[in-house]
This record gives sequence, C-alpha cells and structure tokens, in this order.
Amino acid sequence: MKISGAIFDMDGTLLDSAEMWRGAASRYITSLRKTPESDLGDKTKAMTLPELCRYLKETYRIATTEEKIAKGFNTIIREDYLASVDIKEYVPIILEKFKQKGIQMCVATSTDKEIADEILARLGIRDYFFHIVTCEESGGGKADPEVFENAHKLLGTPKEETVVFEDGILAISGAKEAGFYVIAVADESEKENKEEIKALADRYIESFEELL
Repeated sequence: MKISGAIFDMDGTLLDSAEMWRGAASRYITSLRKTPESDLGDKTKAMTLPELCRYLKETYRIATTEEKIAKGFNTIIREDYLASVDIKEYVPIILEKFKQKGIQMCVATSTDKEIADEILARLGIRDYFFHIVTCEESGGGKADPEVFENAHKLLGTPKEETVVFEDGILAISGAKEAGFYVIAVADESEKENKEEIKALADRYIESFEELL
C-alpha cells in the first residue's frame, strides 16, 4: 500500500518501555507505603491519566487531590524514563527512511505530553514527529478510536494511506475500529496476546527491521 502518514504509539512500539509503564502505578502506590494489587498494572495500563488517578484515589483511599496524584505519578514516570528507557532497535533507521520518503509522522500516546516530548528529544527522535497527541487531551484511552482520529486530523493524510504502529491489543482494537491499517509491533509486555494481536492487525512484525 502507499503510505503518506504514520501514527506511532510510543511505549512498547518506539520505546522499550511498556514493562516500565506496567509497573509505574505499583511503584507510586508503594511510595505511599501502601500495598498495590498484584494485577494493578494490567488493570490500569489502558487508562488515561485522569482515569488512573481517579482509580488510585478511590481504590487506595489516597487523601489528596487527583491533580496531586497525577503530579506524583508523573514524577515517577519521568525518573524511570530518564534512568532506564531506551529506543527500540531499528527505530531511528525506519524513521529516517520514512522522512526521506516524505511520510508525515506523529505520536499517539498515553504518556503526559511534556514527558513524551522530553524523552523523545533525549533519544534524538523528537524532530521526526509533527505532533504528539495524548489520550488525555483526546478524552479517552487507547481502546477509544478518538485518539487515533485526532492524530490523523493533525497529519492531514488520506486515511487509506495512513498506518498505525501499535503493540497493545486494546490500542490495536481502537485503531482498527477507527478504520486504520494497523501494523502490530511485537513487545514482551503483550506476549500473552500475540495470537489475538496477529489475527486483529493487518500485519505483525517482530522488529522494524522487517520494514527496511
């Protein structure tokens, strides 16, 4: 197919950070000297930041505002990004290849926009993307087609020529519901959903090397 636009997920797709994200809510709860649920990461991984903060406040009876919970959570996320997150193999090569072909690119992410902007800049790939679109500003999680629709509007490319790159099964479902061609990128955090993801996506790749 002809590609004129590409929407990239960040965590687990561009960056090797999905497992870090999965454990972030537990680390935040632990920092409050509370005991997190064993499956907290799975329960919250598809939530927007406001949804996550509301859930944590209600479930763990946190005696502060959701705004302060968000600030504390983002502090932990930012520290984790700066300390341990790296870019996935072949990502810079594929981004440069797309740039040379004139393909318009943006990022659609659950991460706070300022943090996403900072980490992408630190890893040297921020300038490849015209926009960063977040779930929070789109009003729904990655299972909601709206975040992909918003990203597409900003790109301005024909939908039939716009590809979504995602690793998460819920996000892939949302992108497919929105009518996009989806290339699923393998990630360790979604290994238990591999066969379902392969059936749902238009194409499944183990590595971006397959697109070179």
